[in-house]
This record gives sequence, C-alpha cells and structure tokens, in this order.
Amino acid sequence: MPGFDLMIRGALNVPDLAVSQGRIVGVGETGSARESIDARGLLVLPGAIDAHVHFNEPGREDWEGISTGSRACAVGGTTTFFDMPLNSTPPVIDAAAFRAKHDLAQEKSHVDFALWGGLVPGKLDEIEALRDCGVIGLKAFMSGSGIDDFPKADPRTLEAGMTRAAKLRMLVAVHAEIDHPEYARGSTVRDYLASRPISVETEAIRLALELAGATGCALHVVHVSSAEGVLLIAQAARDGVDVTCETCPHYLTLTDEDVERLGAPAKCAPPLRSNGERVWLLD
Repeated sequence: MPGFDLMIRGALNVPDLAVSQGRIVGVGETGSARESIDARGLLVLPGAIDAHVHFNEPGREDWEGISTGSRACAVGGTTTFFDMPLNSTPPVIDAAAFRAKHDLAQEKSHVDFALWGGLVPGKLDEIEALRDCGVIGLKAFMSGSGIDDFPKADPRTLEAGMTRAAKLRMLVAVHAEIDHPEYARGSTVRDYLASRPISVETEAIRLALELAGATGCALHVVHVSSAEGVLLIAQAARDGVDVTCETCPHYLTLTDEDVERLGAPAKCAPPLRSNGERVWLLD
C-alpha cells in the first residue's frame, strides 16, 4: 500500500514533499504515494492568506460570489481567505447570519476560509455569540459603509464594542474614515478625491487608536492609504497599543491620476493618493 497520499517530486526549491490528509508530513522523502506530481522546473510555494475579501453571498453574488471568488484565489495561489461581513444579505452581525454564510462557503468554496463578524449599533449583544461561532474578528465602519443594514459604528458604539471585544480577546478591524459632509460636493473624479482627503483617514485612525488604548482591545486598521496613517499606527504600537495595519496593492501601484484615466474601476475608499504617498508606502 502507498505510504502517502501525495508526493511532490523534483521541484527547484525544495526536496521531495510527502503529503497525507492535506498536510506535509515529510521533506526529502523517497516513499510511494497514491498520487505523484512532477514538479521538475517548477517552484513549490506556500499558499497565501488573504485576510480581507468581499465575497457578497448570500444576496449579492452578482457582485462576486463565493464560488468565483474562491476559484480566483486558488488560481492566484491564495489558499485561505477571510471574508468581510457587510456585503452579504443578511450581513454577518449575528449567529444566524454567520451560520447561513458559513454553510454556503462550505458548499461552494474551492479553498479554506474564515469569516469576519460585524460590529454595528444595536447588535453589541451578539458579539459573544459571534465569537462562539468562530469569527476571526469584528469589522466596524467609522464612516458610512454604503450598505443600509450595516450602519457605521459611532464613537460610543465603537468604544462599547471594543470593551466587549477586549474582554472576549477578540480583534476589532476598522475602516478608518470619518464622514465629513462638507467635503461631499460636486460629481467629478477630482470632487470625489477631494471629498475623502487624508485628514479624514488620519482623524479616524487617531480616534480608533485612542479607543483601543483605553479599552485594551486588539485593533487592526484596514487598507491604510497614507504615510501619515502608517506613522500614527507605528507610533501607537511603540507606545504599547496592540495595533496592526494593512494596505492594498492598488495603493502601491496606482495614483489619483489613474482614477482620472480609468474612471469607476479605480474608485475606492479611502481613495487613491498622490504618487508621493504611493512611493512612501511602497518603500
């Protein structure tokens, strides 16, 4: 009988690998297996983990569903994704919604996955149940999310949610922008960019850092787009706040000029910044 489920042989960068029950169980093995992959001339690389995707199912799979999104992950070498809670219907803000989405992902996903839960007004009593379901953390929007049934967490809600999360040893991730209606004027690309200046991002980051420090909550700031934002977070971490952050490929490769050139496909929030910001983040 074969000793392993799978052998990967001849790769350029690693000795032969033996796999059983989905795990690498031997390096440099020479035994037999039920299946063998000839990797001569190829590289074997670890699968990537994408901690921030929006696979909008159930309810909005025409935007991007679990099957197509996870298939794209697999093709690109991403073997695990963490899905955000807001774009499905209902959003993942209670245990019932978690189970509905989890069941769909179990059925349709081509790769491993985990789910974020939501931190929204009126649902703080659901946080412990979400923890028990297995969410990897809680996502809060500090500005309007664009989804009516996923409202933004005002400062009082965010502080109360962080207090609960800290007691439950849960991570809170924030979309860090503050709504400033006075900026929302005009309809051109440049009007949109001007409506979400770096200051509305850094104002939100400062508030989130203050609340995380006061409550002892672990904080993650998603898609930081500016040098000032990163520097604020780095300083807070040095001062003892339990905080991490992420950026995105588009902030490293595109600029505000690309929004004018590409139009709607390059529209995001926070928006693309100047080339100077891009270069700083890339470095």
